[in-house]
Amino acid sequence: MTFEFKLSTALLFAMIAVATPAFADTDVSHNWNSDNEAAAMRIFRDKYVSLGGTWKDTSFPQTEDSISSTKTRFIGGNPPMAVVSPLGGWMLEFAEAGLLQNMNAVAERENWAANLSPSIANAGKFDGVWVAAPVFVSVVNWMYSNNDVLAVAGVTPPLTWAEFRSTLPRLRDAGYIPLAVGGSSWQESILFDQVLLGVGGIDFYDGVMSGDPESLASDMLLNAFEEMAYLRDFTDEGKAGRSWNDSNALILSDKAAFFFMGPWAAASYADMGVEGEKWSCRLSPWGGGLTIVAEGFQFIAVEDEASRAAQELLATAVMDPQTQIAAAREFGTLPATNTAVADDFEGCSTKAVTAISGGVTAVTHWNGRPSEVGSAIKDTVSAFWNQAINAQTAQHRLIDALAK
Repeated sequence: MTFEFKLSTALLFAMIAVATPAFADTDVSHNWNSDNEAAAMRIFRDKYVSLGGTWKDTSFPQTEDSISSTKTRFIGGNPPMAVVSPLGGWMLEFAEAGLLQNMNAVAERENWAANLSPSIANAGKFDGVWVAAPVFVSVVNWMYSNNDVLAVAGVTPPLTWAEFRSTLPRLRDAGYIPLAVGGSSWQESILFDQVLLGVGGIDFYDGVMSGDPESLASDMLLNAFEEMAYLRDFTDEGKAGRSWNDSNALILSDKAAFFFMGPWAAASYADMGVEGEKWSCRLSPWGGGLTIVAEGFQFIAVEDEASRAAQELLATAVMDPQTQIAAAREFGTLPATNTAVADDFEGCSTKAVTAISGGVTAVTHWNGRPSEVGSAIKDTVSAFWNQAINAQTAQHRLIDALAK
């Protein structure tokens, strides 16, 4: 989804010269609104308050809304002190404009690098300077299924892309929605992730996202769009404009069989009982890898000592390993800290920890890459999915936008 507006780097630099941020309280801008997301935020809040901080937050329906609000508030001279988001394109945009705080003092004092893998540590830095606190590592390519629906339709959980696509007509004939999907570009693009992995595997996925000209111009990418088109007939007419929560509810209410979504969906299944019985979560059984994105708190540049001290206190709170582990349990994802082990988790999160510790190939999801990558994927996939363009045009759009 594209921003409602996008500030140029030059304009942001100009704003720095005329706007002097002021903070009366800690103010965290975020879009963690579902029950499990809110529970995770409360854990970070409670840790911060226990250290002496005064908490305030502003929530939005989507990350894009939070980012846009932050830009607007910066123009007004009163931005939030921290912004929660994937540590990719949005962070780079803010950092390149000089809008993020140098957090090296607290990071070095508390030795953040020792508790993070090198790749996750790098996600919190810009030009070698710490500007964000990574708190979660989300594996995005999950497949959720209603096992009762599969059983009634006589369908065995698929292990390959070919098996998956062959189940769809049987599920439809049995009276179910084979594939639940919502009506926003980011949801459609998460579905496209699975198609890319099914058609070409993890290396091909990484090639497309990295702008590899050979991957983008390949027959494999054209085939991926054609496979995406095949899936349209196995969704429902109510998908237009539907939220991911409402799409997830189709699985919970025994109306749909499969749903592709990130780890934040898993907590919704608690009422269905233990994972593996009435419902299952599986990392893509095709593709041979994981698509991941680091998430965390970006710190907005401030000048007064009181605000800087509050930022450092918040950073100390959210970078505490045990706090991250507790929050990740609630969120249904993995903590950024490398001190976590599989026994710290249960259900879907245990599967993710086991896969990562077992050396399964992990590549950065589009939501953790520069903003132009995510925008190109979402805009192109949504236009194709909603039949505004054909497969050939979609491929050419990605070549024009991403090829290096």
